[in-house]
Amino acid sequence: MRSDDFLDNVRLRNTILQHIASGRYRLTKHAAEEQAKDDIDLSDTLHVLKTGFHEAGKTTFNNKFQNWNYAIRGRTKESKDVRVIIAFSNEMMIVTVMEL
Repeated sequence: MRSDDFLDNVRLRNTILQHIASGRYRLTKHAAEEQAKDDIDLSDTLHVLKTGFHEAGKTTFNNKFQNWNYAIRGRTKESKDVRVIIAFSNEMMIVTVMEL
């Protein structure tokens, strides 16, 4: 993926939902550790990805991996304010999860 492969909000939302529906996602070790630290489980993270909004100001291009790290912000069912950082390769990588 190149820097010009940026997904607009509509394509980003559709791509997230497609990856979740097909099970083509995985947590990095870091994301799993951060979830545990903040008492957030996978269902909370997926809920934020499904219902949250693209936080464009926190989205960055990762030069090392040549991909976009998209920031999605939303609330868990228990109303925790959470940001999830994701990137795409063949699957959706959940890079990190943090309670704000």
